Amino acid sequence: MGHSNKLKDKIYITKPFLPPLDEYIKYLEKIWSSKQLTNSGPFHQQFEKELANYLGVKYVSLFNNATTGLLVAIKALELKGEIITTPYSFVATAHSIMWSGLTPVFVDTDSYAGNLNPEKVEEAINDKTGGILAVHNYGIPGDLEGMQDIAKKYNLPLIYDAAPAMGVNYKGNTILQYGDLAILSFHATKVFTTFEGGAIISRSAKMKEKIDQLKNFAILGPEEVGGLGINGKMNEAESAMGLLQLKYFDKNIIKRKEIFKFYVNSLKSRDEIILLDIPNIVEYNYAYFPIFFVRGLSIRDEIHDIFIANNIICRKYWYPLITDHDIYSKCNKHNLVNSRKLSDSVLCLPIYPDLTKSEQNYIIDILIEELG
Repeated sequence: MGHSNKLKDKIYITKPFLPPLDEYIKYLEKIWSSKQLTNSGPFHQQFEKELANYLGVKYVSLFNNATTGLLVAIKALELKGEIITTPYSFVATAHSIMWSGLTPVFVDTDSYAGNLNPEKVEEAINDKTGGILAVHNYGIPGDLEGMQDIAKKYNLPLIYDAAPAMGVNYKGNTILQYGDLAILSFHATKVFTTFEGGAIISRSAKMKEKIDQLKNFAILGPEEVGGLGINGKMNEAESAMGLLQLKYFDKNIIKRKEIFKFYVNSLKSRDEIILLDIPNIVEYNYAYFPIFFVRGLSIRDEIHDIFIANNIICRKYWYPLITDHDIYSKCNKHNLVNSRKLSDSVLCLPIYPDLTKSEQNYIIDILIEELG
């Protein structure tokens, strides 16, 4: 139904936080002066160090985007054969496996936040299994210890697509310390953006060196190429943006938390929807606000369309499942009961630091009115 007070301007699912332009211009002036635009310039080196310090990790490699990071992670760990992964994610997770000439095998998630279920992973392991590519879905950790135990038991490399997990802590430490490698995204839709961009968090100086070579064409010296590499470097303009974003990041998380909590307090009494309950051991970055409709697909799609008609741009993250796309339809997929249920019922509401209370109330009022 139409609403008489329909907004003129659209409310998008997210909007990037951008620091004051005059602060960014000072960095750009230095880039103009140095004429170094890329190839591990001073801002790149500084951002890599400051990001590692912020996250409390030793080894960070910056990338032009997280998808290149995933491709390089797979290459760096020399994965082969079948890679067990999730059907409930952005398609880049599975694309990175297929693009690398490997075979994705899809297993089910938990019924709560859509993270891989370690028991289902174990059931799918066979003599062709070459690794596990899991996701911190919505930036929320799944059964990290369980997954670690499975990977160790079968001696399988474990990669985390940690695209939305910047700033998330688990039991007091970054969740990026889990897995052999973890990949962050700094895309414009993320809580922390460098326009485009990403990073791989690794565990040793030797692995960081290997990753850094692979992202620079595997060049070892002026006249020597050591293997098959790619161009995955982050440039100086993006690195400078990263340095500035670090200054504002904690404040932005506080704003996002307020918006998240306001949604929760306004909607928690509604038994037609299920909200994410963030465990106390997780310090969340409030990257997403998903709601799950108990009645599933029909009511979800109806409310989605009503939101769109009222200039509220929300998203069904993640619908359809990756396995529903033609390119993955013939892949081996185990019984995807939980992920299918989540996919058919999820709707993510707008959340970003500049979302106003009146905009948020507008979203909530429409939702409650349509739920009846």
